[in-house]
Amino acid sequence: MKKYLIAGMLSLSFVAFSYSSLTWAQEGEKEALTAEEAAEAQRKLEEAQQKLKKAVKNVPEVENAGSITGVVTCKRMRTNADAVVFIEKVGDNNFPPPTEHAVVDQLNLTYVPRVVALQKGTVVDFPNSDAVRHNVFSPPTAALQFNLGTYPTGVVKEVPFDVVGETPLLCNVHAEMAGYVVSFENPYFAVTDKDGNYTIEGVPPGKYVVKTWHEKLKELSQEVTVEAGKAATANFELKRRR
Repeated sequence: MKKYLIAGMLSLSFVAFSYSSLTWAQEGEKEALTAEEAAEAQRKLEEAQQKLKKAVKNVPEVENAGSITGVVTCKRMRTNADAVVFIEKVGDNNFPPPTEHAVVDQLNLTYVPRVVALQKGTVVDFPNSDAVRHNVFSPPTAALQFNLGTYPTGVVKEVPFDVVGETPLLCNVHAEMAGYVVSFENPYFAVTDKDGNYTIEGVPPGKYVVKTWHEKLKELSQEVTVEAGKAATANFELKRRR
């Protein structure tokens, strides 16, 4: 099904979660990583983070489309990455979902990517590329509640996200694992890079309300007017929720 896709994208071997001398247990056995193995595990994690998409959507072709671009500053955070900027409503907010699947992998006891933004109706693949078993589930407060059970390396499970809102990802085997799937009515959204940059492409000319999402910071919004063939600018400074 999707196993060949995951293998082709990541080309991952079975690695353990450690940057120096951490250990983990699998069926009662512990194995410590050498410094070289830890460095290789970190390299594979960074490679996966670069390859897997953080935004999956189906943007229709629009004549004389414009764009919205800007910078999001995440106050008191280590990085400006993984904030989502989105247009609240475009037309009747009725858009066909992408046929492409989103992918949230499990690698080095980490969800990769940590944050994925997607259009309502997108299917998400949850492969396990770790050397240990994982259990992906969402809490009762999530927009989509599910529990995939515990499954081993090499298995891929699919979940259709036919909802709108925030779905935290947890693992009942490893309490330190956390991630987010954030789903939207329309395909006009973008995830910031480490410097806070983002661009929403293919936007029909018009006036819109643009909002932000962040796992720890307050939501902000502002009105933005997009002109045909031009880029509008919307910058945000996000602060901690009180």
